[in-house]
Amino acid sequence: MKNKFVLLSLLIHICGFSQVRSFTSESAASFELKSLTFKTVTGTMGNPVGFATYDDGILVAIEGCLDANTVDTGSKGRDESLREKKEFFNTAKTPLICFKASSVIFVGKSSGLTTYKLAGNLTLRGLSKPLQLELVEQNNGILTGTFTIDRELWGLGEGYPNFTISQNIEVQVDIHLQ
Repeated sequence: MKNKFVLLSLLIHICGFSQVRSFTSESAASFELKSLTFKTVTGTMGNPVGFATYDDGILVAIEGCLDANTVDTGSKGRDESLREKKEFFNTAKTPLICFKASSVIFVGKSSGLTTYKLAGNLTLRGLSKPLQLELVEQNNGILTGTFTIDRELWGLGEGYPNFTISQNIEVQVDIHLQ
């Protein structure tokens, strides 16, 4: 019996404690871009599915998806175009926008915030492209990160010149974990 306890203790020590935490429904992404060079369009997406894995309290893996059908810019007509048109999200064919980290690097802790650098792939419109971002975690299980999407890399808004829709889309993700 004592040998089993020692073996179990050794396995726990070697493997560490992994904890998997799911995204809550409060998780979302917000975005901002210029339209017609003088107007800023903002919007959100939700309906998250994903998880974060921690070893000994440090984030080691994260992946998740948002449903492009939830896009909301405050304009019903624009939202329908973004969802339905093939040059935008084409949600009938590719409804999910997903990110999977291939690398998570712990940067450090300061003033109750923990910073990580992530590298991985963002899949948008069925195309996967590399993406890097920094995530900051608050003590309350909220991860926040910002990054820029070059819409031309994913063919997003193909055929629309940059003076009509800016080339870069600024994105912020707010991930709430249970």
